[in-house]
Formats: sequence, structure tokens, C-alpha cells
Amino acid sequence: MQFGTDGIRGRAGIEITPELGRKLGNAVARVIGAHVWVARDTRPSSPGIAEAVALGVVEGGGYATSLGVLPTPGLSARLAEDPGSAGVMVTASHNPEADNGLKVLFADGKKLGSGVLAALSREIDNPVRRPGGSQRTLDDGVDRYVKWLLAHLPPGRWLEGKRILFDPAMGASAQAGRKVLEQLGAEVELFSGRAINDRCGSVHPQFAAMALRKGGHDAAVVLDGDGDRVALVASDGRILDGDHVLWILREGPLMVGTVLTNLGLERALSREGIRLHRTPVGDTYVAASMDDLGAKIGGEPSGHVIVKGATPTADGMLVGLCALARAPGLSTDGYAPCPQAHASLKDVFRTDIDTSFVTELGGRVVVRKSGTEAVVRVMVEHEDVTLANTLRDRVAALLRKEV
Repeated sequence: MQFGTDGIRGRAGIEITPELGRKLGNAVARVIGAHVWVARDTRPSSPGIAEAVALGVVEGGGYATSLGVLPTPGLSARLAEDPGSAGVMVTASHNPEADNGLKVLFADGKKLGSGVLAALSREIDNPVRRPGGSQRTLDDGVDRYVKWLLAHLPPGRWLEGKRILFDPAMGASAQAGRKVLEQLGAEVELFSGRAINDRCGSVHPQFAAMALRKGGHDAAVVLDGDGDRVALVASDGRILDGDHVLWILREGPLMVGTVLTNLGLERALSREGIRLHRTPVGDTYVAASMDDLGAKIGGEPSGHVIVKGATPTADGMLVGLCALARAPGLSTDGYAPCPQAHASLKDVFRTDIDTSFVTELGGRVVVRKSGTEAVVRVMVEHEDVTLANTLRDRVAALLRKEV
């Protein structure tokens, strides 16, 4: 089993099974360390897989602490706060409810590097039983995470009088997110879809935006299923992605984005004397570059945004509230996004295509295999939106052409 850019993902009951969770727990206990924290999202398949992960830790001679339903940044914060060796999060993040997955975090709450992931990949199919393992369950995960969030936000009830639409994608942040909004003084309305990430959440913020326009809320905070991505909706219905959030939270002299970060953001930051450093797609790469370069803010258009000195990984709830604290009206004046055209392709025969025709016409193109789904993603950026769409379609046609 190979890890992608954000853990292992696949169809629950087929690729992602309790048996796989048990093997992973065993490997984590042996490769990384004995004390392993385990948390999960709200998918129907998650409880059984999380129980199996804990059992695997115990069988590997480790000490498993189960926290129940908790968002990924909540598990990350717990690791940073309490002694432990590693954390395992059972989630498929923004994927559909039928999927599931496994993320592994270090003792400091950060995601694993390639070396440790390679070691886990080698050991996952070779479980070893060791004596001395044990297990416990704690029910303080949500309250501890809420306390952590409030400690990293401005004090007081600064959302008093505000009506906030909260869309946690029917996922792991529902309870904690509502609690922290209410403690900040907000009147909270919970938005739900048909299932986790289905017509709700940060991958589909248009549904929360429609509800906000009907309900007259002051803002909407929209997360994904495991709470590490955020989108925001302003009172006028504008949807703000991760690039908009980076603009609101901007802080120089350097910020970190990815190859997908909008060119308009790079230009806007440059006008304020802030340099943008680009990494490959994935908040793991963003976090590593922030550490190397000393940047305080970094993130992706998808809504993975990291605030240095807070949670060690992207935290959608924290970042969304930081943006509301910085810009209560969620103004993004000064940043004009450059038009982008996107496609996710399943029927791809090749990826080694010549895309120089895009740059020759003044555009920018990114072609990459997704690290979380079995698709090839295409992004074309151009000042002319019509041309951006035309160039995207031409790139897609070349990718689909049989060699």
C-alpha cells in the first residue's frame, strides 16, 4: 500500500478496510513509536476502522489512546500539547462518504515526511505481535480542541451580534466548530447536506452561499469533512477560497503558496513588497517550506492554510476565524484573481505532453496526478477567461489522445 500526498485513501470496505487499519496501527507502533493517538471523522465506516487501528497498535506492543470524533487539526493540536509518538486519523477528508482513508501524524502534530512514509509502506504488510500493549478511550477531545482554538484567537465575544452560517460538511468539526463560534458570541446556524461532503462543505461552498443569501447571515464558515480545509462566504454572497484567505491574512516579507496559487495573488502581494514562494501541491510541502524559509503564513487555493505558531497542520476553523477577526466584512480589496480553468480527467492515456503553446499565448498551465483521487488535474490560467477555457480543453484533448 502506497501513501499519497495526504495519506491513504480509497473505497471503504474495498481498499480501506478494518484489516488495513489494523496493519497500519501495528506498523505505526513499531516504526514511529509506542504511544499512538487515534481519532476519526463521521463516516459510517470510520468507527470500525478506528477500532481496528487501535487494536493494531496494541498488538504491536503499543499504547493506543482513542479520542473518538475529532477533526484532523484537533488531533494535530492534541499531539502538540500532550506527549505521544504519533497520531492516526481515520478520514477521507473532502472525498465522498463512500470513501475512507488513513492519515498519520508525527508526535509534534505535523504530517510525515517521505522517509517515514516509505518505512510504513514497507512494514504495513508485515505485522508483528509484541507483548505489553494497552488501550484507553478519552472523551475530552472536543473540549480540549475548543480550548486550543480559543487560546489562538483574539479574546472576548467579538462575534457578538453576528449571525454565522456554519457548514462543517457533516463531518468531524461539527461539534467543536459550533462550540467555539458560540463562545465567541455568534448566533450559529448549522448547514447540512445529504451526506458528508455531499452538497455541502468547502468543496461545494456554493450551497452554503445560496443558504446565506436566503438567510441574510453575516458570514459563512465552510469546512471539509476532516476540518483542515476552509472556504468563507461574505454577507454579499462572495465565496472566498484559500487564496482569498491568504490575502486577508497576508504578512511579509515572504508567504508560501503552491503551483496552483493564483497569479493575481502573487501580483497583489508583490505590490505590497511580499514575495510568494511556490511549492508542489500539498500542505505537507507548504509546511516544510514555511519552516525552511521562516514564513508565517502559507496555504493552497483548496483552503489548506497554515498559520505559524498555531496548529502544526492546516486548521480550517482556526484560519476561518482568524480571517473574520482580521477583516470582519471579509473584504478582499486589492486582490483581483486571474481567471483559471480547471478539469479533473479519468480517461487519460499520457501525461508527457508539450504544453508550451499555453505559455506562448501568455498563459500558465499545471498538469498533475491527484494525490487523493485517481484523476489527472489540469489548471490553465490566463487573463482572458475564454482563452483559458479553450487552452484547458486543448490540454485535456492531448492528455486523452492515445499514444
